[in-house]
Amino acid sequence: MEEKQVHKGRLVLMIALVVGVFVAFAVRLMQYQIVEAEEYKEMAQGNYTSVQTIDAARGEVLDRYGRPLAVNEVSYDVMINEAYLPSSMKNTVIQRIIELMEAEGQTWIDTLPISTTEPFTFLNETDSQKKQIETLKTNHQINLDATAEVTLNNLLETYDLSEMEDRVMARKIAGVRYQMELYGSNSSTPYTFSKDVPIDVVVKIKEYSQQMPGIEIKETTSRRYVDGSLAPHAVGIVGSITAEEYTAYNEAILEEIKAEHPDWTEEQIDEAYQEQKYGYNDIVGKSGLEYAMEDELRGERGKKRITTDAQGNVLSTEIIKQAVPGNTIVTTLDKDLQRAAIEGCAEFLEMAKNTYAPDEGGSADRISVVAQDVKTGEILAMVNYPTYDLSDYYTKYSELSSDPLHPLINYCTQGIYMPGSIYKPVVAIGGMAAGVIDGDTIINCVQVYDTGTSYNPRCLGLHGPIDVQYALMVSCNYFFYETGNRQGIDNIAKYSEQLGMGAPTGIELSEVTGHISCPEYYESVREGQADSTWTSGNVLQSSIGQLDNAYTPLQMANYTATLANDGTRMRSHLVKSVESYNLEETISTTEPEVLNQVEASQEAFEEVRQGMLRCSRDTTRGSARYYFGDYPIDVAAKTGTPQATGGELDATFIAYAPANDPEIAVAVVVENGYSGQRGAPVAKAIFNEYFGINEDETQIDAAQQSTDGQLIP
Repeated sequence: MEEKQVHKGRLVLMIALVVGVFVAFAVRLMQYQIVEAEEYKEMAQGNYTSVQTIDAARGEVLDRYGRPLAVNEVSYDVMINEAYLPSSMKNTVIQRIIELMEAEGQTWIDTLPISTTEPFTFLNETDSQKKQIETLKTNHQINLDATAEVTLNNLLETYDLSEMEDRVMARKIAGVRYQMELYGSNSSTPYTFSKDVPIDVVVKIKEYSQQMPGIEIKETTSRRYVDGSLAPHAVGIVGSITAEEYTAYNEAILEEIKAEHPDWTEEQIDEAYQEQKYGYNDIVGKSGLEYAMEDELRGERGKKRITTDAQGNVLSTEIIKQAVPGNTIVTTLDKDLQRAAIEGCAEFLEMAKNTYAPDEGGSADRISVVAQDVKTGEILAMVNYPTYDLSDYYTKYSELSSDPLHPLINYCTQGIYMPGSIYKPVVAIGGMAAGVIDGDTIINCVQVYDTGTSYNPRCLGLHGPIDVQYALMVSCNYFFYETGNRQGIDNIAKYSEQLGMGAPTGIELSEVTGHISCPEYYESVREGQADSTWTSGNVLQSSIGQLDNAYTPLQMANYTATLANDGTRMRSHLVKSVESYNLEETISTTEPEVLNQVEASQEAFEEVRQGMLRCSRDTTRGSARYYFGDYPIDVAAKTGTPQATGGELDATFIAYAPANDPEIAVAVVVENGYSGQRGAPVAKAIFNEYFGINEDETQIDAAQQSTDGQLIP
C-alpha cells in the first residue's frame, strides 16, 4: 500500500514536471513568435537601425522695426550618409560624386593641407595650415619630417587608394576621406560634402542616385543678408564650426550641465550632453551678434530613426524629436539711420577728396560713427566706412582681408583714437566737481601757457578773459590747460572713467576699452625709456585729449549720451529683444541699465550743455556753426582735431539733440580728417533722418574751414 502511494506521488511529480516544461516552452515560443517576432525578423534579414539628427533653423536678425537684416532661405547640401553607403563602395561613390561636381563646375569641402595637383606639396602659407599639417601627421603616426609626397602615400594606403593610377583623383578622394574622418562621419553622423548647391546640380545628382548609394540631398537653410552692406559689423557672419570651436563650445556645454544639475548621474549628464552638443557639421556665429547671441540663435536639433535592410534600402523613417528653430534677435539698429550714416560718410569723403589738399583733409579715408539713444543706451546706428557686404564675405575674403583700409574690422568697437578737444567736457565737469572752477570762473587766455619750464604750450587763439561756456565754444586750449592743472590728473582720470571714456560700455559685442592718460599708464608703456617719468606738462597735454588718451568711437558715443543725460551713464546695447522664431512670443527684453551716475552737479552739466550749444549756434565763433548755426533743431556739439600717432590730424566730432531735451547722441571719427568739424556733416545726415529734416544741402566753401585763420580744434 505504501509502495503504491509512493509510486503514485512520483507519477504526479513527473506529470507536473512535464507539464511545466511544455508550458515554459509554449510561453517562450509565444515570446519568439509574437513579442519578439519583429526583432528576430530584422536580425534574420540583416536589418539595421540608426538614429540621425535633424538640423534646426537658425534664428533670424531684424532691425528695431522688424525689418530683416539676416534671414534664412532654403538651400541644398550634398551629404554622404554612411548608413546607406556600403563600405566596399566608399571610394567608388566618392569618385563618382567628385566627377559629377567637377563636370558641373562645383566645389566641395576639402581642407587636406596638400596640393591637389602634382608635384604634391604642403599648403603651409598660414599658421592654421601649418597646425593642420602637424595634426595630420600626428593622427596618422607619420614622421613629422615627412614630405607631402610621403604623407599622401601614407593616406592613400590607409584609404585603400594606393593602387589607383590617377593619383590626382586619388588625392581628391583622400581629401574627402580625410575630411570625413576629421569630422567623425559614421552611420549616425552624415557628412556634409558640399554646401549650398544650385538646384540644377541637385536634379543631376538625383538622376544618378542609383549609382551613388549614400549620396543624399539635404534641404536646409542658409543665411541670406538683406542689405548686407548696411550693418555687417554689428550683424556678423556665420561659418562652419572649426575643430577648436567644436571643443570649446562642447566643453562649455558640458560644464554648464554639470553646474545646473550637480545631483545628476554620469548617465544623465551624458544624455543631456548628447542632446545639446554641437556636431561636426554645424554652422556657428563667427562675429558680431551672430557670435554674441549664438546660444539664442542656434536652436535645438531633432532626431529621426532610420531602419534599412541588408541591401541598404530604407524600410522606415520615424521622427523621434522635432527640431526647434532658434530664436530671432530684434536689434536696436534702425536701417534708415544706418543707410543715412553710410551715405553721409560716402558723400563727405568724396567731397573732401575733390575739395581739400591731400595734407589738409583730402586724404581722409575712413570714418567710424555711432548713434546712441540717450535715455535707453540703445545703439541706433553703428557704421564703419568703407563698409563691405556680408554676402561677399567668403567669395571676396582674400580681397577684403588684404584691403589696406581693413573693412572687415569693426573700428567702432575695436579701433582706438585720441579724442582731442571732444575730451574737454571731461575736464570741465571734473574741474567743476572738484570746485576749482564754476560757471562764473574767468581765465585769461594769453595764448602761451607759461609753466616756468622749457615746455610752454600754445593755444590756437588769443581769447582773453573767458568762462567755461566760451572756452568750450571756441575750444580754448589755454582755459583747459589751467583747469586741468588746477584739478590734477587723478581727478581728470576719475571723471574720464565715470563719463565712460576708458570704461567698458557693456555692449554685447567684443570691445576694447582704450586707455586713460595718467601716470600709471604713461610709465607702464614707456618703461626703460628716457622720458618714462610723468611730468606736469603731461597733465596739460592730457587735459586737451592728447598724450595717452585713446578711446573707441562707441565709448565716445556713450560718453556723449552721458553728457546729454546729466551724468547718468547707460549701458550701450544692440539687442532690443529676443523673440521666438515665428515672433509669436517674446523670450526676453533688454531693459535700460544704469552703469553709474557721475559725481557732479546738474549745474556742471548745464554749463557744458550751453557751451556745446554755443559751439553749434554762435554764428561768429562756434566751431560747428557752418553745419548747425541755423539748424531747425538745437544741437549741442564739440569738435576735436587730435594729432594721431603717425602725425596726421584726425577729426573727432560729438553731438546730441535736441540740446535741452536730448534723445540721440552721435560720435564721429574721420581718420586724416584734418579739422574737427569735418565729422559734422556725417552727424547731420543722421540727425536729418532721425528728425525727418529734408534739407537742400550746399557744399561748404573750403575757405570756411577755419576760424580767424586758425585751425578749428
